[in-house]
Amino acid sequence: MERQSSDQDDRLSPSYPGIPIATVMTANENWRGKNDPAERRRIQNRLNQRAFRKRQRAGESPKHYKPRSGSSTKSDTRTDEDDDDDDDDDDEEEEESEDEADSPQSETSQPSPSNEGQTSSGNATQVSMTNTEADRRCDELARIINRNFMTAAVANAQLLGIDLAVLRCGTAVKTPRTTNRQLPATLTPVQLQYQVPHDPIIDVIPHARLRFNVLRAIATHQVEAADFSKSIRASGALENHNGNWLRGGLVVWNDGSQPANWELSEPFVRRWYLLLQGCEDMLQATNAWRSRRGERLFPLTFGQS
Repeated sequence: MERQSSDQDDRLSPSYPGIPIATVMTANENWRGKNDPAERRRIQNRLNQRAFRKRQRAGESPKHYKPRSGSSTKSDTRTDEDDDDDDDDDDEEEEESEDEADSPQSETSQPSPSNEGQTSSGNATQVSMTNTEADRRCDELARIINRNFMTAAVANAQLLGIDLAVLRCGTAVKTPRTTNRQLPATLTPVQLQYQVPHDPIIDVIPHARLRFNVLRAIATHQVEAADFSKSIRASGALENHNGNWLRGGLVVWNDGSQPANWELSEPFVRRWYLLLQGCEDMLQATNAWRSRRGERLFPLTFGQS
């Protein structure tokens, strides 16, 4: 189903839980393919400093943040154009003060397969920050992960013939029948998708067994549909687990129609492990991404029925 590009852009952001989508990155701000940790960190610091200045201009209380030295003295009357013009200058300042940086956002890394938010503890998804609850959940990295997830969701929804307005709103509907001959086998609906009204965000997951497990659990009232929808629509947001901040939801690294490009977050696996029966290949794909970052692998027994 064809859509104008402007219509697609308007619908990339989920209607809830409302992670604000960040501005589009320029070429020199793209962390993808950057193998040098120092270069990745400079890009991350640049984005975080820009986000911090925008929060200051929005009138948020400075007591909620611990900006690096000097950032709090910048004029609140700066414009977006001023910020963009000064990005290169900011980079130089950040390079000189990287070792001394104590900004809470600087602890959060960009989502690279080889280094996603790695901290001194070695857990690449554990984050330590001291600002407000809302900022913890929806930092710059959360916006990037969520934008990538929703871009994949839109692409898969179009293959399925799902109305993008319905996808964005999360209205419970039955999956429409499609005659699209180019529909990948990974997205071919199971019978329950035609029978059980559900959030179409479930339809875009490229794994038939996982979709079946989710819809069966919803139909038998073993899972609250709204809770599951929120957990994946908030992909990238931080969740507090026993004092540790972990990124939840799903991460999409490439073509969203291929299960190998999807990663299940640790909070997702912890909460929904009963839905992973028969989904060993999804866990294997997740472990492949985690192993590239040196993270602990999930046992495949989660996926055994």
